Amino acid sequence: HIVPRLFSLNQIGQPGSLVLFVAPYLAACIFFAMTTSIAIRNRETCMLIFVFTSVPLLFISGISWPGAAIPPFWKYVSYIFPSTFGINGFVKINNMGATFKRIVAILNHQRQLWIQAGVYFLTTCWVYRWQILMSRKHAIERYKELKEKENLAKQMTD
Repeated sequence: HIVPRLFSLNQIGQPGSLVLFVAPYLAACIFFAMTTSIAIRNRETCMLIFVFTSVPLLFISGISWPGAAIPPFWKYVSYIFPSTFGINGFVKINNMGATFKRIVAILNHQRQLWIQAGVYFLTTCWVYRWQILMSRKHAIERYKELKEKENLAKQMTD
């Protein structure tokens, strides 16, 4: 809402519609990032992934490249990312003046974002549970090793 005003860009979307649309988008993005965080070992890797995926994701979203020119495989790949539905819905609201009362296409994008948010929430719970169980397992193994060393040291002093 702020950036278009800073650059004097047209903005005909209603703030209420934007807020209603941004809520599932943020939820989907947050849970997507939490789910994919299991594959990231270093803090620096996040920035590299962000830099190298932002342009391809922008193109396959269909906003900067004609949607009809995108091969079906890449179109289906784009459905994995919340940015595809978020970008298209935001443009329809902000630049075309779509509202939830008049345009069903916005509801479709919002529905897809809620589905993504739900799926990524479930995968986040599963991934974090797995990480917790693995860390407990390693902690118990480490505790047993330390106990064995302590018992061995105690036997040697006796």
